[in-house]
Amino acid sequence: MDKNNFLFDAVKSFFYWFLIAVCTLVFYPLLLMAVICVYPFDSARKGIHPIISSWARAILFICPLMNVKVEGEEYLNSKDTYILVSNHQSIADILVALHLKQSFKFIAKKELFIIPILGWAMSQAGYIPLLRGSHQSSRKAIMIARSLVQRGVSVLFFPEGTRSPDGMIRPFKTGAFKLAAETDVPIVPIVIDGTRNLVPKGSRLLNRNVSVKLKVLKPRRSLGRNNLVVERMLAEVHSEMVEGLSQMRSH
Repeated sequence: MDKNNFLFDAVKSFFYWFLIAVCTLVFYPLLLMAVICVYPFDSARKGIHPIISSWARAILFICPLMNVKVEGEEYLNSKDTYILVSNHQSIADILVALHLKQSFKFIAKKELFIIPILGWAMSQAGYIPLLRGSHQSSRKAIMIARSLVQRGVSVLFFPEGTRSPDGMIRPFKTGAFKLAAETDVPIVPIVIDGTRNLVPKGSRLLNRNVSVKLKVLKPRRSLGRNNLVVERMLAEVHSEMVEGLSQMRSH
């Protein structure tokens, strides 16, 4: 990339990030009002998901960065509780996942929660902070997720633990699968592809008009709680998601 193209892309990306910040600033008061209204009878703030989803859609309307196509949403019932597990290609993955009508909370790196407005909104919405590399933080995140699931709130995990450097699905950590076994809540695999083309790992430059697909796979329950059963389920879900990603790319 020559210097002129780089400068153009940098200016364009700055403009898009600015619009995203403005959109977040506009939605923040709406979120606060919604939290105040629903908290007395919905302390888990499950009912504010439509506002968060509208924020994600508004960003992509104002900034035409991605064309998102969702498949398989018929597998989800808004009245049921799930542990959602998704592959992780980009920081944009959560914008894509928020296109789902299913209400859920997600686990995100703790650094995001200190970003003005965005981090405050994430805290008010009841999302779960995680300090990567900290076993204590991991245990606390799982405890919060367990409490939410037991109260009927779905939780989204990125079991790879970090963004994939090459877009391929990396090995999974066991936390989400152990939680599914312990709570007898179905695991729902979700495959996302294309977000890496919007903003690659380690970059803040944004591309535009990127085609992104999200595919919900069939829910499955754990057949037991022992480690062998959990590991088998993890391997099966991982294999299914790898195959799903391959099929998405072949069409």
